[in-house]
Amino acid sequence: MLDNNTVTHPIVTRAAAMPTPRHISLNKTRKSKEGMELEVDFIAELTGDGFVKTGVVQPNVPGFGAFEVLCDEGSSIGGTDTAPAPLSYLAAGIGFCLLTHVHGLAQSRRLNISSIKLEQKMKFQSRIPGMTAEQGTEMLGVSKGVETVIIIESQEDPSLIASLVEASEKACMALQTVVNAIPASTTIINNGQKL
Repeated sequence: MLDNNTVTHPIVTRAAAMPTPRHISLNKTRKSKEGMELEVDFIAELTGDGFVKTGVVQPNVPGFGAFEVLCDEGSSIGGTDTAPAPLSYLAAGIGFCLLTHVHGLAQSRRLNISSIKLEQKMKFQSRIPGMTAEQGTEMLGVSKGVETVIIIESQEDPSLIASLVEASEKACMALQTVVNAIPASTTIINNGQKL
């Protein structure tokens, strides 16, 4: 049953292909002595009033398709609340990635597990002038941590389950992105010119 707040257009749809970017290169996966080197490419733009954005995302791994996703913000900060907010995608991506690793590793270790669930809380602090801070104050966003609870039903020895989760956390690239300092860079192209 639809109510007035229900979105009637899809939030995620399969894209025909990843659009060709103008300023980044789309690279193929490659193997190195450390493992498989892969990328997840993302191209996005503002598409409407408020904070509605659309983007196409695709890992460069064979067999992984491109998907168009919508993103918005809540109405309390000027969005229309028609799609998940960026931080919602971040939290969901980390949780889903970790669940993939736990499930995959449990299968490869042939562990007898009847169910795996995850509950996760990401904590943030935000200072937005005019909303959470005085005008003239600089914007500031801070990550305050990730709390994850993995609920497993199994007859396996608890030490095997603990080892499974520990190994899965180490293997989860999304989780490792937020729990470890990683290199990051931003390039600004203004009116076609690199600043």
